[in-house]
Amino acid sequence: MKKILKALSTFIQGQEESFKRHNAQYEAPGKFEQDRDAGYKNIQEDRINWPDFGIRDLLAKHPNVKTAVDIGSGTGWVAASVHSLGLNVIALEPSAAAIDISKRAYPAESYPNITWHQGFAEELLPTLRLTEPAIFITGCVLSHLRDKEVEKICRAICAVAPAGSVLAFSECWSEKKPWHQRMWHIRSKAWWQSQFPEWTLTFGGTKHDQGDYYMGIWGEKSAGNFSKE
Repeated sequence: MKKILKALSTFIQGQEESFKRHNAQYEAPGKFEQDRDAGYKNIQEDRINWPDFGIRDLLAKHPNVKTAVDIGSGTGWVAASVHSLGLNVIALEPSAAAIDISKRAYPAESYPNITWHQGFAEELLPTLRLTEPAIFITGCVLSHLRDKEVEKICRAICAVAPAGSVLAFSECWSEKKPWHQRMWHIRSKAWWQSQFPEWTLTFGGTKHDQGDYYMGIWGEKSAGNFSKE
């Protein structure tokens, strides 16, 4: 019965359901102050280098990476953190309310090298024209989306990423059989690798305290494999 309910909940999850839920939260009274303060705390604690992200350490190994693509940038603290490392940041976020919070919390006067783009990642990524290696970042975004949306996003990353690009995904993975429940998707290492055939992926991060899965995926696109499709 549990398997049937899980399958049913995944089936009825709409394409934009995650967006609608999060957008409603971003529009709630007091959300700006709440997310601004939480973002400042994350930056102060160097949250981008916690075990599930490891962005600072990854960039130290790839000093030629000067551009970051923040997929599902939310209220902007990851983009702001990476900007402080000297990168140009392209932040992609479907919620206008979240972008408004981001721009207020991290104004252009202090963060001139962040550009905010409203829209869904699978639609915005193909419009990027990257000529040098970049880092692609997600923070527990893809784990809330169905396979069909995540597959589109992964294909788009593969298509626009120059050789030598890297990725840092704070996303769920499991050694065991994947499972899906409404708004929460745990995928196997083999599934993730199948989405990035030209990339070398590394799995690690932290084990979630409420399930037999981990969060933390890193990758590098092999030299000479720059798809222009």
